[in-house]
Amino acid sequence: MNMNIKSIVTGIKNGISSFLKKFRIESQTLLLVGVFAVLIVFFSLTEKGFLTTRSITSMGFQLPEIGLLSLAMMITILIGGINLSVNATANLAAVLAGFFMVKFIPQGAAESQIILYIALALLIALLVGFISGALNGLLVGYIGASPILATLATLSFYTGISVGLTKGRTVTGFPEQLSVIGSKTLLGIPIPFLVYVLFTAITYLLLNHTTFGFKARMLGSNPTASNFSGIDNKAITMRIYILSGIIAAISGILVMGRTMSAAYEYGATTYVLLAILIAMLAGINAGFGNVIDVFISATILQILSTGFHMMLAGVRGSSFFKDFSWGILLITIFVINYFTRGRKARE
Repeated sequence: MNMNIKSIVTGIKNGISSFLKKFRIESQTLLLVGVFAVLIVFFSLTEKGFLTTRSITSMGFQLPEIGLLSLAMMITILIGGINLSVNATANLAAVLAGFFMVKFIPQGAAESQIILYIALALLIALLVGFISGALNGLLVGYIGASPILATLATLSFYTGISVGLTKGRTVTGFPEQLSVIGSKTLLGIPIPFLVYVLFTAITYLLLNHTTFGFKARMLGSNPTASNFSGIDNKAITMRIYILSGIIAAISGILVMGRTMSAAYEYGATTYVLLAILIAMLAGINAGFGNVIDVFISATILQILSTGFHMMLAGVRGSSFFKDFSWGILLITIFVINYFTRGRKARE
């Protein structure tokens, strides 16, 4: 009897393992999907307004900003680095694009002319992201500076530029047409969320279906072997940091479009830590990691944030419970991963 039960359990485990391998589903992804499902069920049962169209749409507007910063962080961790300047890059891109619109869009301009100026402002933001990423790539890839120290230095540098340009004030007075980017919907879906999904898909394809992605993972898992196999480690590092800067700048554009303002301090106290938290929750390590896991992890944190905000609305110190839940979730994932790895090693 016991032997039959044991053989059935073994068969089920082998069947699940074969299913995951066939569809290339990693155990980390399965774990995160499970956490996602549990949170959805929990908050939908405890809060009637959680799964309403209004609540889901609100999450669709908030998620892309930190989601894009998490992608920007993830790809640098993948090569064994880190980018602490992602949020500073986003704010600097928004500030310079905002200054351009405020200074150069003439009074009484036609709508077509305004749209042209907005397009130029967005190009400026992307250029800022490119240059910021290139500076990080130069420091880390070619000069050989520690990624933590290099990006901590550029964090201060980019923030200093933003503060100097704005004198600590918020830049406002943007044309109403800009709000389409950050606060409008397309077929009922928030435009920022569509942008986020697009760049998640692009990043996934780059890392999983191109030689660039293979070289980046090779660099992260074994820089010495990567170098001896003919991969230009410095060039790959530069490209990764440039891509990270551009993605961060897109996040800054979405924040600017949603708030219709730009400032050096947006997300300064939390966004970098959240981006790292999401990457860790997704199990990102040098050479290993999945963009899909980052997407799910960012969604999980947004669900926690929205769910606890609704549950504890009006309760003093409610933000503590949100931060507490993030920490507990991360510790739980670490513990589960530890035992999972131990079981696999024994097998």
